[in-house]
Amino acid sequence: MKTRTLFILATSLLLFVSCSSSRYVNYLKEHTEVVKMTDSLQFNSLDENFYKNKLFLVGEVHEVDSSPRIDFAMFTQLNENITIDIYLAEMDIAQAYYLQEYIKGSDDIELKTILENWIVHIGSISEQYRNKWIKMRAYYSQLPETSKFELVGIDRISDFDLIRKLLKEKLPKTYHKDIHVENDSLLSWSQNKLSTILEQETFLFDSTTLNLLKNIEYNLSNYKKTRHRDIFMHENFKRLYAQNKWEHKNIYGGFGFSHTLQAYKYTFAGLIKKDSTLPYANKMVSLNTMYVDSRLTVESRSLPKFMQDKGKAYTRFKYSQDNRLFMYIKGIADYKKVTEPNSISLLKLDAEGSPYLNSTRGTKVKKLITIWDAYDIIDGTSTTDYAQYLFFVQNADWIQPDEN
Repeated sequence: MKTRTLFILATSLLLFVSCSSSRYVNYLKEHTEVVKMTDSLQFNSLDENFYKNKLFLVGEVHEVDSSPRIDFAMFTQLNENITIDIYLAEMDIAQAYYLQEYIKGSDDIELKTILENWIVHIGSISEQYRNKWIKMRAYYSQLPETSKFELVGIDRISDFDLIRKLLKEKLPKTYHKDIHVENDSLLSWSQNKLSTILEQETFLFDSTTLNLLKNIEYNLSNYKKTRHRDIFMHENFKRLYAQNKWEHKNIYGGFGFSHTLQAYKYTFAGLIKKDSTLPYANKMVSLNTMYVDSRLTVESRSLPKFMQDKGKAYTRFKYSQDNRLFMYIKGIADYKKVTEPNSISLLKLDAEGSPYLNSTRGTKVKKLITIWDAYDIIDGTSTTDYAQYLFFVQNADWIQPDEN
């Protein structure tokens, strides 16, 4: 019985073997830029057509140490080439407000406190992510006024204490007693009273403060109505787009990779692409990330015991998307042929004549054991319907969590 099991497993693994294809490799040789891990991240292969987009989305696995580095590098490169007006953050309205104040130079709230309840958990417990925002603050300080950007949060509320703090800063003191300490009561008060207060007291606020308070009310009042994060972010984006007249703005967002997949009707990028009231169907680009021979940070309790770093709250987990047991990308051998170890490579997938325009090679996932969910490929779609560029990361380390 044991021999038979091993035979079945070995046969299954052989079925997963995916050789490289010369057709794809020849294309990639002409459309791949390899940057060594130790070099500054500057991608010179990005062309004029790339910079003509209006919405730029970078998709990452947050728990790999290359992610904050790629995010900072891409944002600054874009800002220096076309000036980015809006940095979309995968965080809530109050977290983004105080983070923007921090980036502008305020020390009223410690950075660690601003990030304490961030939905991107590793970003709330790691020095590497805090250092990204410290670098962003230094970068912002040396920008001319014409190149300053606004950081905007569009996610569901995850830090109610910061929301209460912000409400008390912006509302007259007479209403502070009504800002409930219980979250459910605060949500109910927002639905039933806050919009009325803002209508009655409009004359007390400048337009920026009034819009901020209206947006807080919207986020509180819709917290329970819209529980799916991507739908919530899409609705928030649409609201802010209309409110702030973003039609001529250049917008950048760094998100978890699933949010930036354009082909689906339920992801943030997919909802935006398919929304006929927004102008991004042909003006947005997704740059998603793939990893081989890397490590990522995983809460040990989420793994089977034999995979855990013994006695540790977090495990430095081997993560490679050419792993035939847990996650294997069909066609990943093509990417490996044109890249190098210890590098972050940029691959353009949608150039004229690209074979990725008419196949799902390089996207479709195979696996024997499920640890993480994979997205099913939609019939009739191609690789470039999901993302147009790929960061191919080799030999990245994990994000080291803070020691308690």
